[in-house]
Amino acid sequence: MHLNNQGDSRRGLDYTPLFKFLLSRVGDDWDVIYSEAVARLDKIEPIFWMVAKNEAEKKPFFRAGESAFFSGLFVDAENKLSMVDPNLGFEDMEPSCSCCTHTFNGIKFLRPFSTN
Repeated sequence: MHLNNQGDSRRGLDYTPLFKFLLSRVGDDWDVIYSEAVARLDKIEPIFWMVAKNEAEKKPFFRAGESAFFSGLFVDAENKLSMVDPNLGFEDMEPSCSCCTHTFNGIKFLRPFSTN
């Protein structure tokens, strides 16, 4: 029995370029965005870490890894990619520890870690 077959391993994949691509296309037609994204991915699931499939899944942000956060997205009634909370910014976010550099959409949090 092979417990660590490197050919089957998927650890360490960085989807940050996907998340930045999706953010850069907010306001554009979802069908075009989706087609372009899936053509470059190994699997489609990471798209839906960021883009809500339905109303119940909509979140203002999601965590991608230890300390990277990104805006939550959804497809609106006009089939346009939209932010769940377009007013949420890096200045609103609070780090969960003092040892990591926390980012929101690639920008470092302004607020310092607080134990209160």
